[in-house]
Amino acid sequence: MSKLEDLYKSIHTLKELGLPLNEETLEAVNNLEEDLIKNEIIPRLSESIEPIITKIERPIVLVVDYIPDEELSVRLTRKRVITDENDTKQYSLVPKQPEKKPSRKLTSSSKSQKTRLLVTYPDGKKIERRFAYETFLEVVENIGVEKVATIGMKWLGLPLISKQKDDYYNQHEIKGGWLVVTHSSTGQKKKQLDEISNALNLNLKVEII
Repeated sequence: MSKLEDLYKSIHTLKELGLPLNEETLEAVNNLEEDLIKNEIIPRLSESIEPIITKIERPIVLVVDYIPDEELSVRLTRKRVITDENDTKQYSLVPKQPEKKPSRKLTSSSKSQKTRLLVTYPDGKKIERRFAYETFLEVVENIGVEKVATIGMKWLGLPLISKQKDDYYNQHEIKGGWLVVTHSSTGQKKKQLDEISNALNLNLKVEII
């Protein structure tokens, strides 16, 4: 197990126990994630995209939108992206000269097929968005955020729905300033919606498609 994986495991344990994370730990995670991006992801991305993208003769901006356990997407714009230099880093895609090593075939680990959620109400109304977290959030808003929050559900040591900001796990802000923990798989989101439906007697049909 890599140092980053060890650190993730330690953080998950602390969060599940309800213990706080210090700034040094969060900074260590940021540094290790950036090292992974610079030393492994960027070189592989460069090797894959450079021969193809150079066929385009006009400037474009591609933004990789990665959310754990959700479908990977790429956004395209022909406008220059204006960012805060303090928060945004730019990396060159010029590939490094590969070291001479015995030839071997690189294989990527298999990943399960990306899935979505389909929620059907007793009256036949259906909600299905591109990403599972989008469906989850819309259903919560339709039910009523405060009503769902009264159930007191927790996930990863945090209230599933609260106004408590967390610096590590993904949270999405919805109306009323509420924050929803979305750092979970599609399967877990289904279980959470099933639990909400049962607790509030909503008779929702939640499917993974």
